[in-house]
Amino acid sequence: MKKSLSITVDIEDWYHIPSVCGSPFSVFRDVNEFFRKWNSRYDYLTEPTKRVLDLLEKYNATATFFVVADTVEHYPELIESIVDRGHEIACHGLHHMCKINPKTKEPLVTSDEFESRTLKAKKSLEKVSGKKVVGYRAPNAFVGGWMLDSLEKLGFKYDSSVCVNSIYNKTDSCLQGVFFSSYHLRRNELEGNWYSI
Repeated sequence: MKKSLSITVDIEDWYHIPSVCGSPFSVFRDVNEFFRKWNSRYDYLTEPTKRVLDLLEKYNATATFFVVADTVEHYPELIESIVDRGHEIACHGLHHMCKINPKTKEPLVTSDEFESRTLKAKKSLEKVSGKKVVGYRAPNAFVGGWMLDSLEKLGFKYDSSVCVNSIYNKTDSCLQGVFFSSYHLRRNELEGNWYSI
């Protein structure tokens, strides 16, 4: 029996964390403000990613890379090298901004704003990869059930945001009965309507 291992990698840099950019308690409102005001070194992403790519190549393994789309602008060669080595590119948001409040779980953007930003990210990643982007992972794993309907509408086939074994629930829904296996998007609410594969 052949064994398989699913490998995923999030491509985001240190300034994408909620305390720096993209959350209600961030030092900088967003990534654009960060780049306007930050004068020190910011790239702590390129070298570790190259080491991961070399390790995957050494073991003849491929992975899904959930890429924050603004990295295409700031690290274009890095994203191209992921594609050139045969890995899947999936979407990790436009600027790694939280879409629900980490404390209250209330939406921070409207469905229309979420769809507009996510579509922009998807198109940017499709342009650099030359392939359809069908996977999504919410920044910081904070996902609202309302987001899944939007993802299906935008043409995503799967979501990899929910971690049922996380220290705490990062969704706006109860996770009781949610399976550990992957799920495909269906037009339903998050709570109680998951479809495993």
